Amino acid sequence: MADEEVYVDWRGNAVDERRHGGTRATLFLYGMISNCGSHIDFSLAVYRVLFMLRSCPSSSNFSVVAYFHGTLHLDIVTSSTLIGYLVGAVLISAALMNFISDTYIKRTTAILVFGPCVVLGYILLALQAHFPSLHPEICEINKEPNNCEPAKGWSLTILYMSLLLFAVGEGCMRSCIPSVGGDQFSNDDPKKSQLKSMFLIWLKFANSLGAIIGLAFLVWIENNLGWNIGFMICALIVLVGLLVAASGMPFYRTQKPIGSPLTRTLQVLVISSKKRQAILDVIELQETRRADCVSKSCTTQVDETKAITQMLPIFISCLLIYLPFTLLMTLTIQVGSTMDKRTGTTQIPSASLIAIPTALHMLMQPCYSRILTPLLRTTTGHQFRITPLQLIGAGSVCGTAAACVATLVEVKRLTVAEQHGLTSSGTGVPMSVFWLVIQFFLLSIMDAASFSGLVEFIKSEAPPEMKPIAPAVQSFLAGLAAWSCCAFVQLVNRATRHGDSGRGWLDGTNFNRTRLDHFFLLLAAFELVALINYTFWARRYSRKQQRISTIGLEDNN
Repeated sequence: MADEEVYVDWRGNAVDERRHGGTRATLFLYGMISNCGSHIDFSLAVYRVLFMLRSCPSSSNFSVVAYFHGTLHLDIVTSSTLIGYLVGAVLISAALMNFISDTYIKRTTAILVFGPCVVLGYILLALQAHFPSLHPEICEINKEPNNCEPAKGWSLTILYMSLLLFAVGEGCMRSCIPSVGGDQFSNDDPKKSQLKSMFLIWLKFANSLGAIIGLAFLVWIENNLGWNIGFMICALIVLVGLLVAASGMPFYRTQKPIGSPLTRTLQVLVISSKKRQAILDVIELQETRRADCVSKSCTTQVDETKAITQMLPIFISCLLIYLPFTLLMTLTIQVGSTMDKRTGTTQIPSASLIAIPTALHMLMQPCYSRILTPLLRTTTGHQFRITPLQLIGAGSVCGTAAACVATLVEVKRLTVAEQHGLTSSGTGVPMSVFWLVIQFFLLSIMDAASFSGLVEFIKSEAPPEMKPIAPAVQSFLAGLAAWSCCAFVQLVNRATRHGDSGRGWLDGTNFNRTRLDHFFLLLAAFELVALINYTFWARRYSRKQQRISTIGLEDNN
C-alpha cells in the first residue's frame, strides 16, 4: 500500500484500482505523443493518440530551418544558430519541467497548463507566415541570394516569442507524458510492471509513427501549400491531442509532488563542497573498516557524492559527443534545398527524407527486442544486451561516420555545382537529394543509441535517489550541447574569415559558395576526438567499477 499512498485522482482523492490507472488510462495519452515531438527530434489509443498526435508536428521542427532560410531570408549561420537555440531550449525545458512536476505541481496539471504554449507558438508562426507585414517581401533566396532582405525588428521579435512558447510547452510534454503513462501502473504487481514495459514500447512506436506522418505530410504541406497552413494544422493537431488527454483526467492515477531527487543531489554537492574534509574523514573511516562510527546520513551523502563524481567525466564526454548532432542535421536539411528533389513528378522536401530512417528504426525495434536481445544477452551475459557505455560509443561511431559521409557528399555536390556554372546561384544542382539518405540514417542511429544509452547508464549506475532523474540529466546535457553548437558554428565561421575575400566557411546565404565540406570534415574530426576521449573515460570507469566489485566480493567472503 505504500506505493498507492502517493497517488491520487484528479480531484486529490485516493485512487480506486477498478476506476483509475491501467491500460485504459494510458490510451488517452498515445495521441498526444504523436503531435508534438516530431518537429524537433523526429525523435520523443488515447495515450497513444496524445503521444502520436504530439509527434506529427514536432517531427518537422528541424525542417523549420527551411522557413528561417526561405521565408525570413536568414543567412546560413543565423538559421543554424536559431535551430540550435530552439533544440537546446526544448531539452533544457524538459529537464526543468521534470523538476517542477516532481516538486510543485502534478504532472497532469503541468501538461494542461504548459501544453497550450505549443498551440500559441504555432499560431504566432502561422500569423507571421500569413501576413506580409510580419515577414520580409517574397524573394527566391536560392536564385537571388544577394537581393533578399532578411527579417529584422518586429518580425524577429514575433519569431523569438513563438519559439520560446513552443520550447516551454514541448519541453513540458516531452518530460511529463511518459511519466504520467508510467504512473498508471503499479510497480508492486508483476503483471502491471509487465504492462508498463509494454506501454513504453508502444510509446516509442507511437512517437515514431507520429514523426513519420509529420515528416511525410506536414513537411510537404508547409513547402507546397504554405507555411501558414502547415503551422495552423500543427496547432490544431496539438490542440486535439490536449483535449483528448484532458478527457482522460477522470481515469488517471496522478502522483502527488513529493520533491525532486535533483534537490537532494544538489544538496549533496553543496554539502560536499563546504565539508570536503569531513567527507574525506568519513571515507577514511570506511576504508579502515570503522564505518560503525559514521552516521547513516553522512554515509549516504558520501556514497551519492562519490557516484556523481565518478560519473561526471562520462557526462562531460557525452556532451562533447552530442555537440555535432544538431549542426549535422540542420545543415544537411538546408543543403537538400539546393539539390534535385524530384521523384517522378513529385517534389520531395529534403527534411522528409528523415522519414526513411525513422521508419526503418520503427521496424527494427521489434526485431531488436525479439531476436537481437536474447542473442546478445546470451553472448555478452549482460542484462542490457550490450552495456550502456557500449551503446553510447556505438552512437558516437555512427555520428563520426555520418560526418564523413556528409563531407564526401558535399564535395561531390560542390563539384557538380562548379561544373554546371552554378556557383553564383544557390539552387538547381543536378544531383539527387537521395544522396543524403545515408547520413540521415546514421544520424538517426546516433540519436537512438547515444541518447538512450546515457539514460540506461544513469539508471544502472546511479544511487536509487538519482535514478528517476536520469531522463532529465540526459535532456539537460543534450540541451547544453545544442546551445554549445551555436557558439561553435559562429566561432568557426569567424576564425575562417581570411584572405582577400574575407569570407568565412559559412558566410552568406548561397550554399554553392560555402566551404561546407571543410566544416563537415571539422565536425568529423571533432566527433572522432570526442569518441576517443569518451573511450578513455568509459574504460577507466569500467575498470574502476570492476575493482570495486572485486573488493566487495572479497570482503563478503
